[in-house]
Amino acid sequence: MHLSEKLRTNKLASRADAQAMVLDMTAPLLPHFSPGRAWVVLGPEAAHFNRQAAYFEGFARPLWALAPLHAGGGEFAYWDLFREGIANGTNPQHPEYWQPTTNNNQRSVEMAALGFALALAPDKLWDGLDETARANLITWLSEVQNVVMSDNNWHFFPVMAGLGLERIGVVIDQDSKARHLARIDELYLDEGWYGDGPGKHIDHYNGFALHCYGLIYAAHRRVEDPERSAKYIARATQFAQSFREWYGADGAALVQGRSLTYRFACAAFWAALAYAGVEALPWGEIRGIWGRQVRWWMDKPIFDARGVLTVGYAWPNYLMSEEYNSPGSPYWAFKAFLPLALPEDHPFWTATETPIELNSAPKTNKPAWTITRRENGDVVALMAGPPRLQMRNVAEKYSKFAYSTRFGLCVESDRWMEGGFCGDNILAFSRNGLQFTARSRNVEQHAGDGFLTSHWSPFPEVEIRTLQGFSGGWEIRVHQIEASEPLHTLESGHAVPTRCGSRRGNQPVGLPGARHGITLKLNTPHVSSIVDLTGTRTAMPLDTAPNTNLLFPHASVPVLGQNIPLGESVFITAVRAFHDPNGEVGLPPSRDDVVALLARAGWPVDLAAGVQAPATVDALKLEFVA
Repeated sequence: MHLSEKLRTNKLASRADAQAMVLDMTAPLLPHFSPGRAWVVLGPEAAHFNRQAAYFEGFARPLWALAPLHAGGGEFAYWDLFREGIANGTNPQHPEYWQPTTNNNQRSVEMAALGFALALAPDKLWDGLDETARANLITWLSEVQNVVMSDNNWHFFPVMAGLGLERIGVVIDQDSKARHLARIDELYLDEGWYGDGPGKHIDHYNGFALHCYGLIYAAHRRVEDPERSAKYIARATQFAQSFREWYGADGAALVQGRSLTYRFACAAFWAALAYAGVEALPWGEIRGIWGRQVRWWMDKPIFDARGVLTVGYAWPNYLMSEEYNSPGSPYWAFKAFLPLALPEDHPFWTATETPIELNSAPKTNKPAWTITRRENGDVVALMAGPPRLQMRNVAEKYSKFAYSTRFGLCVESDRWMEGGFCGDNILAFSRNGLQFTARSRNVEQHAGDGFLTSHWSPFPEVEIRTLQGFSGGWEIRVHQIEASEPLHTLESGHAVPTRCGSRRGNQPVGLPGARHGITLKLNTPHVSSIVDLTGTRTAMPLDTAPNTNLLFPHASVPVLGQNIPLGESVFITAVRAFHDPNGEVGLPPSRDDVVALLARAGWPVDLAAGVQAPATVDALKLEFVA
């Protein structure tokens, strides 16, 4: 049976199934060990760090799964490769030396994986080393305690490395550990949520990094550090109550934030709860979220012909990557297999998977500047949190008005608009009708009960204040715009997997449009609508640039376009997207619905004076494009 078929048909019904999945995904890596075994060389692609660090990344990341596999009694026949690799990689005289870590160095990331593996599998990674190799390993790994970490979840890396050092009898720098853990506490926001760095960024790093490491620490240091361990467990328990909102009924995670190429690392938080023995939700629900998330990926073309995980999301795609993604980066996903360290009779493994029992009512998460709503098992999240800067594709991954589990997101939205394409869930402005700029950062943002507000400016000539909320199945956006010159605008809804053939020369608005709004309706049950509730903009379908949507290589979006004059303008927009073979888009929000949102946020209700919601929305029927 081909590897992809084995993985697709593995139902993760037991611990043995999960063990088999790890071995099946590790086997394709074995031919890529270097002669000295210290590197795993998976491809020629580059990241912003050097080759030695990239090859060490390929070596270290599989240990996130292999160490728990061993700790739980699972068999892996190739530990000698890793022992030899450790001996040579930490030897300054060997040509495959990993080189020392320095300030803000990628090696520190993988040192966490190596330290964790030493803590769980010292008999496989330490006991077989000679005295010289042991001394080299201690010297090399200990240096992570003495260098500067990036000011975010990286502060946990020296702590994870310390778990392994202590397991092999090394006295670690307690002052360094205390300093890093104190900084982690400073990143904590509220209600279980961290901001990943001083910018308070909200993304999946909450689950597959900050809480994951905190729970690993608690599992290993409950006795020695009971107060801190209890704190991490309490935070993780609270976080689970709202983080489960980020998962669809089919297992898909909310497509938002950076490092999405880590894929089923999105299951790592639920895996870490099990690893630490924390029943934050009933075990059946934890097991269900974990199992559905991992299986969701196994049905996607995420492996190359060798069986190696590719950089990309639902398919191989370097356009969506960050500058720190090397060919070995996706194996951070192996953190999802932490429960393999547990005995077969642990309640995580004996539990029957149960669905997420949540209703469709919108839920506001103030610390994360997010409102989520569930429909037919899919999740849409309105977001107004601070974006990351100085990183590739961050505007698209943090600053769109909405994200979902079903409809993905598009990267490089601004870049392609001159060519007649458009990205999803943006409001973009242009001086010349060709080069457009959407929201990339906020001046400020606020989350209230059932509403989000943000103040932003794509360039100096325009300032926008945006109000967002839900009304029934619809998203409402109110934009107050102050422009110092006339501008072109485009606003879009969610992407669906189709082509509408919108590209016509260099004109971004290339198709005849309809007043009020438009619905893109596919022969598969994908539906996406956008409506101008004041009836002044022209609605049309536009293709996204090929390969820019993380879920659909081909995609289109419903769009509203209008030129605005100098001075004040108000846009009031309704957006809806869902996946239901029997569903109808329904009536857009009324003036009363808009007034209710404005009043809830304390905005002037007379902004809704021009609302004239149409009785119907024009539908364009399109064919699904895989």
